[in-house]
Amino acid sequence: MHKTLILILFLLPAFGISQDTVKIPVPIARQIVKDLTICDSAKAILELVTKQIILTEDKVVLKDSIITKYEQKCSMYDTMLINEKQKFTVQGDWLKTIRKENKSLKVKLVYTKITLSTIIGVISYLFITK
Repeated sequence: MHKTLILILFLLPAFGISQDTVKIPVPIARQIVKDLTICDSAKAILELVTKQIILTEDKVVLKDSIITKYEQKCSMYDTMLINEKQKFTVQGDWLKTIRKENKSLKVKLVYTKITLSTIIGVISYLFITK
């Protein structure tokens, strides 16, 4: 329809009509106005859709950054769990060695008590019998 209007405007001077105003029949004028309105509304819709796409892309970027942060936190928590497991393993090994040392010290204490009791008994017997 825009082409028709442009064609009419260019052909009018060729037919010898040179007026500042152009008279267009009412049905054609209505059709031209409808086409222009549809074109304007289509442009407005296109702008809105473009803005919506930009906002959607921004949302996607934001969600991706949030996901990345949570993945980093997850890996950090995994590392913390591994470190805690290693700590408990080391503490368990240390506890085993402490228990072994405790047993050996208890055995030494028993032998020391027996030896001291024997020595005290022998010394007492020697004092009593003299």
